[in-house]
Amino acid sequence: MSSSNAPIATTTTTAITAQRRLMRDLRDLSQNPVEGINAAPVSADNIFHWNAILDGPEDSLFEDGSFVLSLKFPQDYPNHPPDVKFVTKVFHPNIYMDGSICLDILQHRWSASLDVSTLLISIRSLLTDPNPASPANSEAAMLYQNHRRDYERRVREYIDQQLVEDDENDDNHNGKSATDKKNNVGTASSTSHPPASSD
Repeated sequence: MSSSNAPIATTTTTAITAQRRLMRDLRDLSQNPVEGINAAPVSADNIFHWNAILDGPEDSLFEDGSFVLSLKFPQDYPNHPPDVKFVTKVFHPNIYMDGSICLDILQHRWSASLDVSTLLISIRSLLTDPNPASPANSEAAMLYQNHRRDYERRVREYIDQQLVEDDENDDNHNGKSATDKKNNVGTASSTSHPPASSD
């Protein structure tokens, strides 16, 4: 084999390793389900793109929400973390307006020993335990630190708007329930948009 073919072979081998690891992560999620978390590849043709649905943690500001995320895994997973974004709009100190997440294990503290289940558990925990010292949304961080009631109001506004739009989508899709959506998480989507500013 010529040396010019080596990079292609290496890339292919790396991708196969990533595919096997993602299949293991998917199997682990199926065999050891985590309450409030559903995740699966978007389609059977692409193991590298997943959707997830996180239920808002109980007894929290987010408990009435159901949040859709997109996970795009690199060809060298798990050596590098996936690109994870909230599709559902969320008002939170550590979530950018485009849905990107400011979380250490998605950046410098990523480890190949982490899996999809652990990652989604951490993201779900972040909803109720924000880090305003490392803000992705400066307004949310400021309100969380200095005007907690206003922060709580904004969080609820976003969730209420999501619930309204989900109801409208259900009506347009023959009344599919939240359970139906979770059973079809591989094709989950959200059209939620942030509420108009009340300022």
